Amino acid sequence: MPNQELISYIKNALAQGSTRIQINTALLESGWQQNDIDLAFASLNNPANLIPPQPLPKHMANSDSDTSMWDSFEHILLFISLYVMATSIGLLLNYFVDRWFSPLGSTGSYSSYANSFSSVLVNGYLAALIVSMPLFSVLFILIQKRTISNPAIKNLKARKQLIYFTLIITFIIMLFNVVTTVYSLLNGNLSLNFIMHFLVNVGISGFIFIYYLLQVIGDKKI
Repeated sequence: MPNQELISYIKNALAQGSTRIQINTALLESGWQQNDIDLAFASLNNPANLIPPQPLPKHMANSDSDTSMWDSFEHILLFISLYVMATSIGLLLNYFVDRWFSPLGSTGSYSSYANSFSSVLVNGYLAALIVSMPLFSVLFILIQKRTISNPAIKNLKARKQLIYFTLIITFIIMLFNVVTTVYSLLNGNLSLNFIMHFLVNVGISGFIFIYYLLQVIGDKKI
């Protein structure tokens, strides 16, 4: 008996303009068996889907495989550039927090050390940001356009793995910052410098977490 969840997904994908080949590829990558997919297509009340599936020409099969691999590659580059960009922004903001809101108990040796390496640090953070931000922006726009024209990309295994990995990492960062803030508050060591670092770290990681959490929620509605 065909799986009702599978049938519902296929109907929605067809309604959004996806082809049978694209749907079939996405389902295989998600772990469905070919027999279950064929049975679900055959159970639809669309006469065109009652035609037994025919083997794809070799050049078409290779094209779909290449497309899937390229989409995975693009997503990997997108998330790498995101991590570099977010890290460089966080380091820059945290650096200026220490410059503008000096930590309590800082000594002259600390200030001297910071000043001697300030230009090196800032230039390094800026270099990473200048390279990663345009790369992330271009990849983000390209992937968004491809996803609109081919909704099956949302079921790409690599995309889902990277999203959930990002959600885990950003959640750990937020949790760590909240715990350390509560600990400092209980010990009476909470300073303006500490609060500003907290806002920077939780703000960046929280924005990324919320964005991709909404992506997951949206994917489940398909």
